[in-house]
Formats: sequence, structure tokens, C-alpha cells
Amino acid sequence: MSEHRQALRMRRLKDARLVFNGRKSVMNCTVRNASAEGAKLLMAEPHMVPAEFELTISGAAPRLARKIWFKEGEMGVKFL
Repeated sequence: MSEHRQALRMRRLKDARLVFNGRKSVMNCTVRNASAEGAKLLMAEPHMVPAEFELTISGAAPRLARKIWFKEGEMGVKFL
């Protein structure tokens, strides 16, 4: 499998939340790994997440993110 990331991701296990739909919808997730450019999230229904959303990782400021890929229970995002 080839590596497409621009920066090395560090392992994490932090709670986070996704906010979208005009701040009317919130989904909880867990950050599995992260870098300055993106993250891998573990969550129940990644197919329900829109293309762009706000991601708040526990203890950090909210960041705008874009869904890059997803499969059952996982999603890769790029920070905008």
C-alpha cells in the first residue's frame, strides 16, 4: 500500500466531535491518529458525514475538515 500523506501522523486516542448542518448536527468520534494536515477518525456512521464539517478534538480549537475517505467505522479527513 502506498503512502499518500504529506506529514507523519502521531497515534492518538482522543474524543472529538463533528459539527455540521448549520451547527444543528453533532456526531461523536475518536481520533486514532493525527498530524498537522489530517486525521483518522473512528465512528459509527462515517457515511452520514457531509464532505466538509467542523472537527473539535478534545482540548483543541475547532478546525474545518474535509472527508477524504471512509469505510465501515473509519474516516480519513484533511484539515482545511
